Amino acid sequence: MSGLCKILLTISYDGTAYHGWQNQNNAVSVQEKVEEALSGVFAVKSLVKITGASRTDTGVHALDQKASFFIEKNLVKIPLINLPLVLNSKLPPDIKVTDARFVGESFHPRYNAKEKTYRYQILNSKYPNPMLNNYAWHVHYKLNMSEMKKAARLMVGTFNFSAFCASGSSAKTFVRSVYEVKINEEPESSLLTVFVRGNGFLYNMVRIMAGTLMYTGCGKIDAEKIPEIIKSGDRTLAGITAPPQGLTLYKVSYTAPNQSVIY
Repeated sequence: MSGLCKILLTISYDGTAYHGWQNQNNAVSVQEKVEEALSGVFAVKSLVKITGASRTDTGVHALDQKASFFIEKNLVKIPLINLPLVLNSKLPPDIKVTDARFVGESFHPRYNAKEKTYRYQILNSKYPNPMLNNYAWHVHYKLNMSEMKKAARLMVGTFNFSAFCASGSSAKTFVRSVYEVKINEEPESSLLTVFVRGNGFLYNMVRIMAGTLMYTGCGKIDAEKIPEIIKSGDRTLAGITAPPQGLTLYKVSYTAPNQSVIY
């Protein structure tokens, strides 16, 4: 592929209006909009195909989605530092590119990811906040933060997480390593923010973790039962799948084989 180069984009988007990241036959996706913008910028007849780091679902957002694509070197006629500005002029207001850089031809945004961090927001207040309807899960009954934090600590480790995986997964293995589950409180806004960092996640895994944390907070699940739930592999023992609007792909991190150079 000597006539081609590979470019990695960092993309932020509000997923409210889209049927997820991945292209769909009968619905508008974030991937579709980015590919259309790329094709316009590089003035190519065939659609520029991109590969993303995470297949976020309908209504899920991203601050740090990564996506790569091949393009003919002679078509890259502007400094790469300016590519986000040019792309953003062709993208809708709820999708923006924040970085562009060259990567090696073998680089893969999903398979080369060292770790991913997701953020889940819960509005724990008596009344909903219209400004957060698309960005947080409204839970009106008071949650026990001590129990939730205890449950969060027990979710950290390398386990078979099949109890936290929705049906329909195509995963070859259900073993994942979760490095950190942290809950931040903002008493003034009644907002709880859950950060989950790991080497990879199963289908709806973070949303099920958020739903399970909420269940521990309202007393439906004993925090001490988390290890037992994980060991059982039984999806019915975990909490509900939290709604999509509270979820954001927060960070995707890469480290080169020598462990010293990013990307």
